[in-house]
Amino acid sequence: MTAPIIVIDDDKHLTEVLQQYLEGLDFTVFTALDGVHAYTMALARKPALIIMDVDMPIMSGLQALEKLRADPKTQTIPVILLTGVISDTVYPLIQNMPRVSHIKKPVNLEDLGSMVRVYIPQ
Repeated sequence: MTAPIIVIDDDKHLTEVLQQYLEGLDFTVFTALDGVHAYTMALARKPALIIMDVDMPIMSGLQALEKLRADPKTQTIPVILLTGVISDTVYPLIQNMPRVSHIKKPVNLEDLGSMVRVYIPQ
């Protein structure tokens, strides 16, 4: 069994849709609604992949990504960022980061599944 996937988005409905889809692909999925929980859950669950929204309250996805990359325990976990728009400020921050991808909302589930399989081949 592979390590779990963590899905983080402040849109609870989207989080549930992504969880159901990924569980249908035989992945174990845990969810959180903000970046603070993304970081603490990553420490506890040791996921194979994190799928995370960029724009969230409390701690944004970019802030959580910075925290994940600064910690030796979490710095190698691949991250797929979900965003409504890859802006001129977001893309330059992530374009040269290893193991970081992005997918635009609304999320096409088949495209997301293909991206997940890049990081977690089955």
